[in-house]
Amino acid sequence: MKQLLFMLVALVAMGITLAFNFGPNNAAKQSESNIKTSKTSKTKTDMNNYISIFEIAANDMPRAIRFYENIWNLSIEPMEMAGMQMGLLPFEDQVIIGVIVQGEGYTPSAEGTTVYWNAGDNLQVILDRVEENGGKILVPKTPHADESGFFALFLDTEGNKMGLHSLN
Repeated sequence: MKQLLFMLVALVAMGITLAFNFGPNNAAKQSESNIKTSKTSKTKTDMNNYISIFEIAANDMPRAIRFYENIWNLSIEPMEMAGMQMGLLPFEDQVIIGVIVQGEGYTPSAEGTTVYWNAGDNLQVILDRVEENGGKILVPKTPHADESGFFALFLDTEGNKMGLHSLN
């Protein structure tokens, strides 16, 4: 079951990548059409989450897996598919699926989109594990300006900028 789900996730991710690489005009037109449709009509398939899958680029898969396993205290399942190495984060009881990916076209970066992880009750517990596992803290635990909790930013071992969020 895990392999079937993982293959589905990987195929969807590859399809999105191909659409953007080989047909940006078509993808943009389709996206505009979807936005217009979503503004004018609601369907039973509407979700409460904007994100369904996220990928974390890696240069060294074993190092990346070790880092995330250690800071989150979980097991990541390594896999290989279509010439890419992958690490599937546990997805039971999760709405969003996370995958670490090493392969052509996947370049770690501290620029661009930042994924903010739900760090539970107190993000400091996770943040304390970042540097001892090879990451770098960019912004320490900081209260949000609107008093909606706390955030922190760090670089993982691959050079990706990540965020943490907690209520306390």
